[in-house]
Amino acid sequence: MSGGPTRLLPVLLSFAACVPPPRVAPMPEREPPTEPQSQAEPQPEPEPQPQPELQPVPEPAPAKAARAAVLLPEVVRHAVVIHNPSSAELVGRCPDALGAAALELGNAVEVRLELPLGRWELQASLGERVWHLPLPLPAAAQRPERVELTIAPPPPPQAGLAWIAPGPALRGDVLGVGQEDERPARVVDIPGFWLATHETSNAEFVAFLNDAGEVAPNWLDLASRKGHIRRGDDGRFVTERPDLPVITVSFEGAQAYCAWRTRVTGRRHRLPTEAEWEKAARGAASWTYSYGDVYQRAAANQESGELRPIAAFAPNGYGLHDMTGNAFEWVADVYSRDAYANAAAPTEGEYRVLRGGSFVLDGMFLRNSMRMKLRPGVRADDVGFRVAVDPE
Repeated sequence: MSGGPTRLLPVLLSFAACVPPPRVAPMPEREPPTEPQSQAEPQPEPEPQPQPELQPVPEPAPAKAARAAVLLPEVVRHAVVIHNPSSAELVGRCPDALGAAALELGNAVEVRLELPLGRWELQASLGERVWHLPLPLPAAAQRPERVELTIAPPPPPQAGLAWIAPGPALRGDVLGVGQEDERPARVVDIPGFWLATHETSNAEFVAFLNDAGEVAPNWLDLASRKGHIRRGDDGRFVTERPDLPVITVSFEGAQAYCAWRTRVTGRRHRLPTEAEWEKAARGAASWTYSYGDVYQRAAANQESGELRPIAAFAPNGYGLHDMTGNAFEWVADVYSRDAYANAAAPTEGEYRVLRGGSFVLDGMFLRNSMRMKLRPGVRADDVGFRVAVDPE
């Protein structure tokens, strides 16, 4: 194993209390009472009456300057082990904890440290090769006792695919604004996989239909005017909008396409799992939307009311287009309201899961953690899919 020795890297963050002491106004001096003055005619002095015994009034204590005691919460940290067999140079960033600052981690073959909670992102570099990995430690998510991450250079690029490196990922709602089925949020470990950089297009699906031989009638709604795929007089399928994502496709149709791609390429193509999809959509910074933490209408095809061509908007940090908006995407999982609370995903159920939102939605319905359900046989005009590919 190459590189330097194992080292323990403590991370200390200092916080300065900038709260000024409260001002305390001094109490006014007591003045002796003055005899009332009267303009009336003098009256005869009354007979003296016995007076009750008066208790002495203590003098007020002088006001003391007071300083507010500012109790800052203790910084909560979490144990992290980074395995770095290739001795890549590592830099950590976490706007939640560090703001714009960066944490130099060096290139030791193993780094053990305790990091403040937050959504960390690691940058790894070997010469001119630079890649980014998520290291989410949010306070609102359940986390393993110790989060481990192995740094490995990504495989050579493949056309139309983005490599999603193995390691920890955030799954679920940590903002407290999501649905019950998005909780509890959890940090989970996900093996590496490839994901298509764009949604499956009409052109790609037409190629499948023309090569499939027998086409099941429930795969695609050919009667839909919004689907832009039809069967010509010669029996072959055609499309006048090859650049649009295929829609009105059922879960079975998406599965059939993946099986065809597996057959013609010799590599397993499949629908991504929910956890895989969310890790890819969040990117290395574990964002709320694929383009950032703040909703930006112009950053994706959202609220437009119409489908847009694939890859018409900028990709996220992994090079993936349209993970937010455009068309909903089928994923492999059976829907369960309590899926996140259970250790094992269900294998049977009435619904399948959709992710990513569509061109008709806005705001909270487009968050990366948002889960939707649909019966697998439904062919809706804003539902498509993209494929995942297993590593070789």
